[in-house]
Amino acid sequence: MARLGITPAGHKVWTEIEDEFCRLFHFDQFALRQILSHRTARAIRARCCKLGFGRKYRHWGPLERQKLRKLYPEAHREEICAAFHGIPWENIQAVARYYGYRRKKKRYVITGIVAKDQIREFCYDIGWIMRDLDEESGTGNYFQRNGSRRKYPDFKAISRAVKALGGVLEVRWSED
Repeated sequence: MARLGITPAGHKVWTEIEDEFCRLFHFDQFALRQILSHRTARAIRARCCKLGFGRKYRHWGPLERQKLRKLYPEAHREEICAAFHGIPWENIQAVARYYGYRRKKKRYVITGIVAKDQIREFCYDIGWIMRDLDEESGTGNYFQRNGSRRKYPDFKAISRAVKALGGVLEVRWSED
């Protein structure tokens, strides 16, 4: 390679002069691309990183990935950040997305209407989202959109949802 000046893949070997240009102009990629016009932008960035000028990439080993896989679904953000000291939360999220780890879905917000809250709790337990409930019960977008925010609940929609879930809607009077 040194004699021919070409790598086995057919690329030119980096010379000391090119390395010196990278050391001098590593902060200005546009100028480097003008000076080293026979090199691609990606090759210039890679060479600058190899020389120590550029973003440092962190390698996630198998033990760290296993630790992240166990913690990520249910642990709080602070616990995860404490387990991986010095790594920002955004980077941890990016690695988790890359490896396909997902956070556990949060429970639905309590509305204060008992029938609606019971329906939403049951849907969470069986793994349905509100869109599934609306499609199965034929309630349009009631549970997806403003069903949890209305001041006066639509008991017709609630009754349809209970029937779609296989339940029974009943009224109980207090014994007072």
